[in-house]
Amino acid sequence: MKTKNEDIIKKLFESKCSLSPEERAALNNYEYVNDTFHRQWEEMSEEAVDLVREEKILNGIMKKVRGRRFSFINKSFYKYGMAAMIAVCMVLSALLLMKNSGEEIIYVVNTGYQSMDSVRLADGTKVMLNAGSRLTYPKEFSGEKREVQLSGQAFFEVTPDKTHPFVVKTQKMDVTVLGTSFEVFSYDGDEEGETILLTGKVKVEVLESNQQKGGSYVLKPNEKLTYSKTDGISLTTIDADAYSSWRQGKRMSFKNETLEMILERLEKWYGQKIECAPHIARHYRFTFTMHSESLDLILNYISHSAPLNYRLISNDHYIIEEMK
Repeated sequence: MKTKNEDIIKKLFESKCSLSPEERAALNNYEYVNDTFHRQWEEMSEEAVDLVREEKILNGIMKKVRGRRFSFINKSFYKYGMAAMIAVCMVLSALLLMKNSGEEIIYVVNTGYQSMDSVRLADGTKVMLNAGSRLTYPKEFSGEKREVQLSGQAFFEVTPDKTHPFVVKTQKMDVTVLGTSFEVFSYDGDEEGETILLTGKVKVEVLESNQQKGGSYVLKPNEKLTYSKTDGISLTTIDADAYSSWRQGKRMSFKNETLEMILERLEKWYGQKIECAPHIARHYRFTFTMHSESLDLILNYISHSAPLNYRLISNDHYIIEEMK
């Protein structure tokens, strides 16, 4: 007789990773999968993780998972081919474990291009991750603060706990809250970052760097803090619910947003570079919702809605210019 977990794995193979948060959590708690991860990590002598070693670990896990005989697999297992294996790796990346010197269990969630994922933390906090993002968090929170690390774009609905502030740490800023909902857009390596507050109150501490002085700012609902290597720090009033509407339908949606903001999101969603002069990108605004369209189709829509042209200058590099 098949177990619930076997049904989830079968769904994973057949639907290319379209698992619900509840099913993802069940797979997370599947003893066999967790045991496999633990054994893989026990075999690793180092404490840090890099992409090469992460790939080796996942490959080792896949060999063990593939070798386990689930009742539904049998000979039909191999008909799913490489696509199924890639889908499994995508899900298992959300289960990736790390151990620090204190034997604390740490989870690392990675989202790929054109994908979103939801995570519920140990304290009940809900996190929605957008494409190309990475969230690092402990299995259980301990200490005076509830700290997580983010590279990417995420929307947080934080469970209130006045005695244990919740802190989102990025390369550019630390965002501290007690109980609220907000978005952070801060990818490692980018020159800009944002914090958008929907409800409650947050304190944003912009970290000092060689190019920019730091500072501490308290945001009110519908305020956006923008950090820019070239333009410094700015506070603006926006419709935060509309600005972060991507979290609700799990699809990208823009309402009267600047081309500059849109292109930043499109680059992360599709994993391709889109070049546009700042004075052009800040001048034009657009409203649209994306479903499963190609980047070419989106840029074609933009170019037909304003006096703009776009062209592909390499396999993954577009440029947008004003018509002459």
